[in-house]
Amino acid sequence: MKALFVKEYLTDVKLKTKTKSFPAHKMVLCARSTVFNRMLAIDMKEKNTDCIKVDDLGDDVVQQLLLFLYSDTVQNLEWEMATRLYYAADKYAVGRLKAICSSLLVEHISPSNAGELLLLEDTHSDGDLKRVVEDVILEHEEEVYG
Repeated sequence: MKALFVKEYLTDVKLKTKTKSFPAHKMVLCARSTVFNRMLAIDMKEKNTDCIKVDDLGDDVVQQLLLFLYSDTVQNLEWEMATRLYYAADKYAVGRLKAICSSLLVEHISPSNAGELLLLEDTHSDGDLKRVVEDVILEHEEEVYG
């Protein structure tokens, strides 16, 4: 599957950021994301134009999202990318990717980044992440608020 992505063989849809266009396959997008499936299966503009605007995502995030959809892997995942991919995974209902990102974020939570993670949790209504962040904040209250 990854070879289809890398070689851009028989692509039939594009994901378009503000600066770049990423060729993809409707079948892969529909199989891996209920959101993409709805966009491409129902008579919406994305179905008719074969173009999905993702201008709220950076090029690197779309690249990683597509890589995951095709290969079920993420490369070189670090904090900053994990927060941005978490957003994309939640937006496009890619549960396994969201869980991978959440796991990395929880693994690297600290008093200095707990506030950022709490905001991310609140934006995406992630109760599991919220509990972990609240525990860290309570445990390190002086460092967080000091």
